[in-house]
Amino acid sequence: MIVHTVTAQATVVLAQVEVKPDDSKAPGINALKDLVNGLAAYAVIAAVASVLLGGIAWALGERMGLDRTSAIGKSGVLAGFGLAFLVGATAAVVNFFLATGATASSGPVEQPQGLGRPAIVQTIDPADHVQALRHRSSDRFS
Repeated sequence: MIVHTVTAQATVVLAQVEVKPDDSKAPGINALKDLVNGLAAYAVIAAVASVLLGGIAWALGERMGLDRTSAIGKSGVLAGFGLAFLVGATAAVVNFFLATGATASSGPVEQPQGLGRPAIVQTIDPADHVQALRHRSSDRFS
């Protein structure tokens, strides 16, 4: 009984917490946004450099027959494209999860009331089950 009371009180306290991001309430938010955008610009430049240098290494490795250089060049190209994708998709993915999380509810979950009996009830007799498991020797290979 005490556990139910404590749990109910904890649920009420947790239900009162609300999180709503607001740019106007955070001091220095514009400087932080500028910093993040600057880092994204550096990341895009690094992605372009990775694709270019990786492409050069890939081409020279293939032309000269240097398999290791060619493999490293391919990895560099793929890493550059992956970095560019991450930089471009990061804001969209974060905004998607922010919007999805904002729709979450901490309200009580409705439980179905009074589930009825199943429509079909099958009773298995243990003696019949054992008989069904025993096979005649002629049934094994037919």
